[in-house]
Amino acid sequence: MRSRPYTALQWNMGIYHDPELSERVRLSRLSVFRTLIAMYAPSFVALQEAPDDLGQLELGPRYRVISDLSGITTAVLQPAWRVRDHGTMEGWRGLVVKVDPLAGGLGLWLWNLHLPILFKDSEERRTLSRCEPRDDLRRFRARDPGRGEIVLGDFNLEPHDLAMVGRDGFYARSCPEWVLSRASRRDISYRPLYNATPTPSASQRDDPPYGSYYRDKSKDGAGPWSRPDQVLMSAELLLCGDLRVTLLPWAGGTDLCDQKHRRPDPKVGSDHLPLLIEFMA
Repeated sequence: MRSRPYTALQWNMGIYHDPELSERVRLSRLSVFRTLIAMYAPSFVALQEAPDDLGQLELGPRYRVISDLSGITTAVLQPAWRVRDHGTMEGWRGLVVKVDPLAGGLGLWLWNLHLPILFKDSEERRTLSRCEPRDDLRRFRARDPGRGEIVLGDFNLEPHDLAMVGRDGFYARSCPEWVLSRASRRDISYRPLYNATPTPSASQRDDPPYGSYYRDKSKDGAGPWSRPDQVLMSAELLLCGDLRVTLLPWAGGTDLCDQKHRRPDPKVGSDHLPLLIEFMA
């Protein structure tokens, strides 16, 4: 069956958990969001820290909006995809949506997540990522083993963290050949994922931004640039064809970065930069 091109947009909007956010900044972030939707018309939208009232007001009737978890919103383009089911995982703040392409092709489990960080150090986040997400991913795989997976959102961990790459965690690596070489193994509950998160070298960036998030000081001694916003995909999507994930420092003519460091400017957009995902299914 012939694969078709689709796009997805991932963004931590930084609105839901910030009661002191000014109305001017809130409206600016919503304006950026509208611009991105108009530019890319994504099949899927995965938002973290989104406002409660986002809904159809910003996306329109073409999208099915699912907001069953505080601050986490997934939207599905209804002329292209049919939502068959959805559910929430409160413990690790994950929203899963089961979708099928109307034109035929590969059905997907679409995971939108925002791993908790408040009052948690790196080791606590690693422990969390190796427990509930692992078990829930395997449970849904067992329900429908022939379905592809996209797992995207704000992981609050780096792509190389042990909880991301380990077999007892997300089991996600950035080498497509490695993922494909293990895709045919019988135990689907342990199938690996491809981490398509862009790196400076992959994006051919000689200048910042070098990641989706910037922090002046880090409790872990890392940074200042980091890549908590990530996109993981199952081998089925690698087999379908071209796959590209791009960091978006601009929304049309609006610069989402400051001039000094080229870091995300929260006065215009969020403190996270959006990701655009282009894939075949």
